[in-house]
Amino acid sequence: MLRVKHLLARKGHDIWSVEAEEPVLAALQIMADRHVGALPVLRNGQLVGVVSERDYARKVTLLGRSSAETEVWQIMSSPVTTVGPEDDVRHCMEIMTARRIRHLPVVDGTGSMVA
Repeated sequence: MLRVKHLLARKGHDIWSVEAEEPVLAALQIMADRHVGALPVLRNGQLVGVVSERDYARKVTLLGRSSAETEVWQIMSSPVTTVGPEDDVRHCMEIMTARRIRHLPVVDGTGSMVA
């Protein structure tokens, strides 16, 4: 049975994130620099949301807002659905399908993100 920890072992251990109070433009720059489509959003070191290119398109661009003046927390998706490293990949896929989400952060028993 394939578990999340097996996938994480293959992908590397870097975690890129953005602070909730940062401007959306900063999040977009990180996503572009790192070639990723979403970032975990942190406040005081705690996971509070996920911001994606889709959030930007729907909540900034289409509404005529400024990415330099809008803070990440204003457009992030929250609350965050998470899984643990021991979760079965098939179960994760079921969660993503049922909740219609594309990003599923992995956290350990303490609530810290796992790389």
